[in-house]
Amino acid sequence: MNHKEHFKVAIIGGGPAGIGVAVGLAKQGIDSVVLIERRIKLGGTPIDYKRKKGSVPTFIEWTRARMVFGEELAERMIQRLTTTNTNIKLCSHVTKIYPEEKKLSLISPKGIQEITADAVVFAAGAREQTLSEKGWLAGARTVRTGFTRHITSWIDRHNLLPTRKPLIVGSDLIAYSAAAKLRAAGSRESVMINQRQRPKANLFERIFFRRWTKPNWKGGVTAINLSGDSTIINAESKESHNCDVSGDAIIFSGNLVPNTELALMSGMAVDTQSRRLKFSQRQSMSTPGWFAAGNILGGFHGAQWCYFNGKRLAKKIKKYLNKKPAA
Repeated sequence: MNHKEHFKVAIIGGGPAGIGVAVGLAKQGIDSVVLIERRIKLGGTPIDYKRKKGSVPTFIEWTRARMVFGEELAERMIQRLTTTNTNIKLCSHVTKIYPEEKKLSLISPKGIQEITADAVVFAAGAREQTLSEKGWLAGARTVRTGFTRHITSWIDRHNLLPTRKPLIVGSDLIAYSAAAKLRAAGSRESVMINQRQRPKANLFERIFFRRWTKPNWKGGVTAINLSGDSTIINAESKESHNCDVSGDAIIFSGNLVPNTELALMSGMAVDTQSRRLKFSQRQSMSTPGWFAAGNILGGFHGAQWCYFNGKRLAKKIKKYLNKKPAA
């Protein structure tokens, strides 16, 4: 059964940015809002980082000037959302969008649904690059590989230690967070590998994580070859043609790519190389009535930044709705 609904604003993504947009719209007096989330719960990536004794708080809550667990930060955002009249659709996956009509097709527990809106917001976040997208990795390795998002599932959701001798490819804040969580969970110190001569994470970030981890750094790596189920990575560096580093699992980290597949498939303006949306002005897409908030804009930003970025966008959406001629 095809169920149809209309709202003033439809938000795709129930993470910090999407929640921020919904809360901001409520403050602007716009109450016909739907928030669409494909998972069974709101909160995005942060909600999976559970508060556990001995574990690592990896999220900055700037308004309280402290480091917290993602679950704490997400729950406070969700609590603000509960004070609004936002229509929340969980387990609802948007399968296709129609830009000119501002129409969304989605699959939900109610079956196939169709939603139209006066304005639509992309708040679907970003993901880590695949191995092929990174471009400096070759070969194949089918066992004991993962991304930092998998660490959350292994450690926080299933209480499993996925590796005792981890190899981490990447050196940004996300990589150091992964190394710290693995070390706190009982692994040995990580070996961290990257193309850069020095870690991408800044000095402050590295000093913070020294309480939990001091990764063994292997910088200046120009190429990595993965093969079979071996626990050895063959890496070519600037200092030496070959250097072998061993471990029992490989974690690929960082280099986020915006989740813009829906926009790209629908023919909207997207840079095919960076996968970033193209805008007529900040956060307003070239197709009128379409907006974006949070990490889907490109780059890496913390959860609270995404929340406030979405909340600020609400004012721009209200201006658009006020100028929009009546149908």
